[in-house]
Amino acid sequence: MQPIEPPSATLAEALAAAASADERLLRLRGEYRVEPVAADHAFSESDTVYFVVGARSSHLIRTLSPALADGLVHFHSWPDDRPMKPEAVGRLQEAARRQSVYLLEPKLPDAAERDLVIDMGAFTLLIDAAQRCGLIPGVATIIQIRDGEFRLGRHRHALAQMESMLQGFMVAISQRTQRLAREEIDIASGRVKMTPRELQMKRARDTQQTQAIDRAQTRFSRVVEGLRTLVQRGI
Repeated sequence: MQPIEPPSATLAEALAAAASADERLLRLRGEYRVEPVAADHAFSESDTVYFVVGARSSHLIRTLSPALADGLVHFHSWPDDRPMKPEAVGRLQEAARRQSVYLLEPKLPDAAERDLVIDMGAFTLLIDAAQRCGLIPGVATIIQIRDGEFRLGRHRHALAQMESMLQGFMVAISQRTQRLAREEIDIASGRVKMTPRELQMKRARDTQQTQAIDRAQTRFSRVVEGLRTLVQRGI
């Protein structure tokens, strides 16, 4: 079971304002894949989110670990994680027979619509640029985000991770710029002795890396802006 992200602020407000369980269900279907569970559903998976419709109220719940113990299903409310009283699995299965229990899962993205904004190739180009510039230590993390969160449509989670990595990258760029400036001062003052050929080779290496860093920064910004657009559009 893939982890499910909490509702967006807009959806949370709409759920709070909904006048009926049917309206809440309609709102939930806009952001998640929502399916009624079978009458023999085991309710044994931990960290699973359900929408349960009762006679007087409806609840979003998330099962704990263990989810099922001694015939009782253990859960908290979701997404606020407020403790709730365990329920007999038989009662939940009876509700499922009435089609009053729904399983929430991440909605897979519309790949065609998503790819108009940003596709897997943008991540691949960034990964290549990151490896070439030598200033981004988390290349493996970018691969994981591409093949995990992004592919599964968890764009908000992917954006948060990529923004954090970009911030670290910008700090590293600033530190490198300061280091190169100090090196130039040391060379000009004579504190560091270099032959003309050595100086030429050093500056050629520095220029080559700077160009690689600029490409990586451009591709990093492209991915982050693309993810931000997907989140804003609710794709």
